[in-house]
Amino acid sequence: MTVLIILILLLMLYAEMIRPNLPRRDITPLLGVDYAHRGLWNAERPENSLAAFRAAVAHGYGIELDVHRTRDGALVVHHDDSLRRMTGVDKRIAQSTLNEVRACLLPNGEPIPTLDEVLDAVAGRVPLIVEVKVENANHAALSQAVYERMQPYDGPWCMESFCPRAVGWFRRHAPEVIRGQLAFDHVGRGKSVRLFLRNLSVASMLQNTLSRPDFIAFDAKSVKWHSLPIHLLRLMRPWFVAWTVRSQADMDQLRGKWDLQIFERFEAKPSHGDADQPD
Repeated sequence: MTVLIILILLLMLYAEMIRPNLPRRDITPLLGVDYAHRGLWNAERPENSLAAFRAAVAHGYGIELDVHRTRDGALVVHHDDSLRRMTGVDKRIAQSTLNEVRACLLPNGEPIPTLDEVLDAVAGRVPLIVEVKVENANHAALSQAVYERMQPYDGPWCMESFCPRAVGWFRRHAPEVIRGQLAFDHVGRGKSVRLFLRNLSVASMLQNTLSRPDFIAFDAKSVKWHSLPIHLLRLMRPWFVAWTVRSQADMDQLRGKWDLQIFERFEAKPSHGDADQPD
């Protein structure tokens, strides 16, 4: 009996540590659409390009995009910390000036877009999920810069990040902004002790202690039947976002179990505003 009581107490403590922000807040402006991952990209329209964002708007999709801060404080939209994969130039954004980043061209000849350019192109017509991409412990400066730029933006948006310190910054300094904690269940993929511990923290959702997110953005394909944090979180009923969905069949299967879906590599059928609460 003593052992059982201890186990129950430990489970209650763990549940409190991973607890999201409750009661859950109204995110109606973000519901009813599916989100194009890094824009609606293909072979002609590179990911996180203005062309991909304009295509997503034309199709009526919401947009998930990634924001970095350059060495001189500018905000640019790009996924990787390095420009190498998309431009062939081995530069890290956080260590480069805006001019140096803009000189590196995407495969379609476009420069890396600034956040200003993306916001002008979208103009509030579809909702945005802005992922804050932290590098070199710049979470505070980056988060503040994103918040200050997004404040005058006339359109629905929320933020998310893998970095709980960035999500926690919004919790403390901009609590009105809907915030999401990115996560996955890939503990075994770490190539070092540091990465293993990082992945363990992500998979266990213990980072929620710092971030207290409004929604959980989870790699839907990595969810396991025995995933304790997911089962506990579903009992608490926060908002859930699935990433990254790569087929219409998968999207149809996930519909109703996840409130929002982030997709890529196909053109999603309209969701008809039927986003349901998680089971």
